[in-house]
Amino acid sequence: VSIAAGDRVAEAIELADQELFEINAFRKSSKGKDGDKRTPNPLLLGMEPPLYMLWVLRTVKSAELEQSLLVLPSGHIERLIYYLVVLLRRDIGTELCAKAAIFLIKTHENQIVANHSLTAPLRELRKLMKKRLVDKRDKIGVNIAAMKAVGRTTNERKSAFSIVEDESAPGVDIWAGLGLGSDVAAALQSNKRRKR
Repeated sequence: VSIAAGDRVAEAIELADQELFEINAFRKSSKGKDGDKRTPNPLLLGMEPPLYMLWVLRTVKSAELEQSLLVLPSGHIERLIYYLVVLLRRDIGTELCAKAAIFLIKTHENQIVANHSLTAPLRELRKLMKKRLVDKRDKIGVNIAAMKAVGRTTNERKSAFSIVEDESAPGVDIWAGLGLGSDVAAALQSNKRRKR
């Protein structure tokens, strides 16, 4: 199953690369300069290549993601790192991009270190991952603090509007809280005693 997922990721990288090549060729041609619209590749479901890569990575089950990244050839690893950098620049899919990047770097460390063309992308990837993950951590911290504040406010309001339980039960004096000096309360109490 993970080999099929790895094949899907490899195929997505190839489709995305082909689409980028066709986009660049269209822009350089006379059609791209005249303002004509280019029809996107229907296999990419109308998405841009980096967004399509993210979509494919999201369709792979999280348990199979690491195994599917293991079967990628080294050329595909380089291209996947490029797409991860593009996605992190746009601040899209940060958690999945970080998970995939860390796994790729840990497992294919020797191949990546030997490939000197990946030095600059890896530096940018490291910088972007650090920035985006700190932003996400801060956002989660703010959300947790807000949820705690909402919980405290709710508890305060709940205790402010506490209701005496089952006031209609026999033997419960509903006038008990009116105080001793109330003439109405005293008259009602005396009427109540006479009826007994």
